[in-house]
Amino acid sequence: MSGIGKRKILLVDDDKDMCESLSDVLSMDSEYNVSYTTSPLKALDKILTENYSLIIIDYKMPEMNGIELLKRIKQHTTFPAVFILTAFISNELIDQAKKEGAAKVLSKFIWPDEILKQIRATIG
Repeated sequence: MSGIGKRKILLVDDDKDMCESLSDVLSMDSEYNVSYTTSPLKALDKILTENYSLIIIDYKMPEMNGIELLKRIKQHTTFPAVFILTAFISNELIDQAKKEGAAKVLSKFIWPDEILKQIRATIG
């Protein structure tokens, strides 16, 4: 299937292996066109030139954390769905992410079929 009509997903995680693994999982679903970057700043550039249905952001990154990136994304005219991934989920992080407009806060250790289920429930 060509990229026409596919929903675009952007992964942002400073761990390239995590990006590649998650990209492989999400690309198993022919409905999604998945790309990634290991830099939150490069992610902002991509968001200005592409329209994404979903952006999945790691919470802990060196350039800026996931909440800071989410705040910057919100300044974009078309605000896509955003998931925050974290190794350590806390109520404080969930509350902060939801306040800033995140659709979900998920564990980085989520099962592949579960993340696909969460994505389908959020963007189709």
